[in-house]
Amino acid sequence: MKSLPLIFALVPFIAFSKTRLEDYYVGFEIGSTIGHDYIEGEAFELTSNIPLESSSLNFNILLGDTEATLLGATFEVDQFDIGADYLYHFQNVDGFIPFVGVGLHYIETTVGLGGITAEVDDIIWNLYLGTEFSVSDKLTLTPKLRLHQGFDDDLLDNTELEASLSFTYWISNEHGLSLNYRNNYLGDIDFLGLQYLYSWE
Repeated sequence: MKSLPLIFALVPFIAFSKTRLEDYYVGFEIGSTIGHDYIEGEAFELTSNIPLESSSLNFNILLGDTEATLLGATFEVDQFDIGADYLYHFQNVDGFIPFVGVGLHYIETTVGLGGITAEVDDIIWNLYLGTEFSVSDKLTLTPKLRLHQGFDDDLLDNTELEASLSFTYWISNEHGLSLNYRNNYLGDIDFLGLQYLYSWE
């Protein structure tokens, strides 16, 4: 019985905390690769989230620029990625919102070496598994796994697994900042990004 006041005090944080999954927002992220001697890259990404009943739609556009040095040769890689993902949310339990999802992305990649360029494109499928955890009414943590592969047998035909973790802090009901970390297991590439979020609900 002594714990009842504490439980009731936590209810507003659990019930009314702001989340990335269940709120409208648009976001702009600037990020770069970290911890690599032979790969340097940066990316700019625009995202938006539209909540639905027990689910949400997420749209994104990404522009990436990467330089990779292999066997003394420097490759320049430019990437354009546009896609949409559908995420289904399970019941909110004690501030946890587990989710699964599917998505399709169109990727266009330009590779340059010594003045010679080649352009390839592909459509990739995505599977998602993750959860959003409300630490408080302003801070959420979102660990997520992404499995993806291209439909073209000659491009992006390897199934890749990517793990990510997002720390999102809502400065106010409209404005938020998110620190996002991603690791691609196949390429062993680490990526760190800072994202600004604007929410209108």
